[in-house]
Amino acid sequence: MGNVILIVSAQSPEFYGPAGERIRHMALASGAVFGKALVLALQSNAKRVSEKVNSNVLLYEVTLRRELPFPITAYFDPMKFILLSVHSFALSLRYKPLYIVASMPPLEVGVSSWFVAKILGINLVVDLRDDWELAIERELSRYIPAKLLKLVFWIASKVYSFATAILVATQTIAERIKKRGIKTPTILASNGANTSTFFPRDEASRKKIRTKYNLPQNKTVVLYCGSGMNSYYRLDCVLSCIRSMPDDAKRRVFFVFYIFSGVESLRKMKEELAISDDVIEVRDPIPRVVLAEVMAACDVGLVPFKDDPYLLCARSTKLYEYLSAGLYVVGCGPKGGELDQLLSLNPQLGSFTLPYTKNVLGVLLQAVKNAAYIFDDNSRFLRHKFIQENYERKAIMTKAMRTLRSLSVSHRDKDSLR
Repeated sequence: MGNVILIVSAQSPEFYGPAGERIRHMALASGAVFGKALVLALQSNAKRVSEKVNSNVLLYEVTLRRELPFPITAYFDPMKFILLSVHSFALSLRYKPLYIVASMPPLEVGVSSWFVAKILGINLVVDLRDDWELAIERELSRYIPAKLLKLVFWIASKVYSFATAILVATQTIAERIKKRGIKTPTILASNGANTSTFFPRDEASRKKIRTKYNLPQNKTVVLYCGSGMNSYYRLDCVLSCIRSMPDDAKRRVFFVFYIFSGVESLRKMKEELAISDDVIEVRDPIPRVVLAEVMAACDVGLVPFKDDPYLLCARSTKLYEYLSAGLYVVGCGPKGGELDQLLSLNPQLGSFTLPYTKNVLGVLLQAVKNAAYIFDDNSRFLRHKFIQENYERKAIMTKAMRTLRSLSVSHRDKDSLR
């Protein structure tokens, strides 16, 4: 097609974290389908991954010198809006993109993209990663008047309604968009895993990897990787669960956390609970290729969401990567949510429970008890196959970009008939 896609995001594809990983795969798929992808992102001091995007993707990072204090920055930061608007306008004039894709949240990304798309007559696509509106309503209601929050939601609705299409990470997000009266068509573009990077290893290989990365050989290894400070995770519940474990269970289970933000606060919490290093280690982040190798040597992956209603739509990128690496998942969150549905309908993948110490402890102890049946090679490779067939990230994003390309072709056909 020889066209260009401009992706606007607050997170760079070279940063750790689920948003950065989603942008990375979206950019790669856009570059493959359309010919060239531009990514405009805000630069920060966050940990970077070692891999770089390829030659079909150009990355432009702009530095936000000073961020406004909370809760203003969580509501709307005008400096972010100005920076993204100016740079996306300049890039759009230079490259003349067919689409501007706004990865939301935050709102500033959507509003700046809407502003530029409207002025220059470019098609806007919104990539909606989660139900951020419910999240900020819950987090900011004590600081921001209800009328001001409604203003934000009204602006967001204007952005969604102007868009040609909305990419949604889960079906629940699509349903919520429709309930709010937004008639813009939605395209399901689930999160997933790169199954060529995250894949299981046999028992002999797992032993070698455990030796290489200083993991115990004769224990069930439980892994958590991600942020140590996100408000929607119940890591406090996990640590309380570890502390409450019977002594014989502590001798059979080892927890390892790889944290890309909030490492020190999590280590402090661990020390305050007086949990031994023999039971849990909080480690610094590692490159994703290395993480994939470590992951394959573990047994259980944790997805410890809160049970707040705004998380009904959430699954987490790490869920798919755990499963692709062969791990058994222990997930928490709201009853009836996306995570609950996946694990309840597919019990071979893992177990779901509410995020309370007693519940999590019971599920973990049950998993350890059934280790011979759920951590064997056959079970691991079956979990990998499930992700390969249903949630291969490259295939999902490529399909989404091809759908956008077909929309652009239909627009051109209509224009030629006028």
